[in-house]
Amino acid sequence: DRQAFDDEIDKLRAKIAFGGGSTNTSAGGETVRANLAPALRLAVEALRTPAFPAAEFDKLKRERVTALEASRTEPTAIAQRALARHDNPYPKGDVRYAATLDEDLAGIARVKVDDVAGFHARFVGASHGEVALVGDFDPAEARPLLEELFGSWRAAAPYARVPNPYRPTTRAEMRFDTPDKPNAIILGTINAQIRDVDPAFAALAVAERILGGGPEARVPARLREKEGLSYSAGTFLQPGQIDDLGSLGVYAIFPPQALGKVRTALDEELARAVDAGFTAEEVANAKRALLEERRTNRAQDGTLVAALVGQAYLGRTFAESAKLDAAIGAVDVTAANAALRKHLARDRIAWAFAGDFAKQ
Repeated sequence: DRQAFDDEIDKLRAKIAFGGGSTNTSAGGETVRANLAPALRLAVEALRTPAFPAAEFDKLKRERVTALEASRTEPTAIAQRALARHDNPYPKGDVRYAATLDEDLAGIARVKVDDVAGFHARFVGASHGEVALVGDFDPAEARPLLEELFGSWRAAAPYARVPNPYRPTTRAEMRFDTPDKPNAIILGTINAQIRDVDPAFAALAVAERILGGGPEARVPARLREKEGLSYSAGTFLQPGQIDDLGSLGVYAIFPPQALGKVRTALDEELARAVDAGFTAEEVANAKRALLEERRTNRAQDGTLVAALVGQAYLGRTFAESAKLDAAIGAVDVTAANAALRKHLARDRIAWAFAGDFAKQ
């Protein structure tokens, strides 16, 4: 049971967590060298032969319902769900479909513990999986143990990757009123047809860093530091890896009464970046910051193990990371400006605004 499982984790001086979704199942953790084997055995026991106790299942359903109901009036959750549903071409029942809040709640109400056990029996297995270990351990001992634990574990259903190809964004402005909420949010996103191994990705990453991807970037400097309009503001960039569906976006969290000024500031900063471009000094600073961040991340065990698992799935090595580092180092101001102008089409951004805007 849960208590016995938690007690065993404590005895092993370990941390173990499980995750997943409609297309993947995952486990991760850490322990000391002497307890690697028993910690792995414990994790695999939970992965392969879960108990699915009815009481825990009902408790989990209640927790999920409580969290979803709480998100019904939360500005960030509302804006994120609206943008996920905007332009989504997939039908209900497809794992790429973005459900409404009520559809999610109805799904939780319908599902039974036998449904979950049946899903596990059909889809969960190690026939198409990856394992990475980082730290103080003996590979000669770990390899046969991994073969023992995972080698014969096959999912009943064959694996097939779910594709998610690029589709252009349709411009939208969606506004949601959330009475009595102290903070409001603006989210703007646009699909970018780019992968992390494309030649132009390095230039786009540098441009995004200058625009809003770091604490010294233009968007947070204008909204938070200079004008004091926003508690938090910036941009984000997520490239595709296999498919060419990436995303580029901007956000700000602010008092609802500042909506007009925040919108004006964001519009002006996006226009200034696209029309006037960046300076050579900004590009040089962004390149240094990106490369240092990447070097620092590679020194963290958690980041490293996640990178190794991802590389195993994608059929890559750290040679690809070295290529991207070199490409970032070679970006000049012309390339950075061209990348942003290509992918940040201001007339195709989908915007979502959520907050207590009656207070304006």
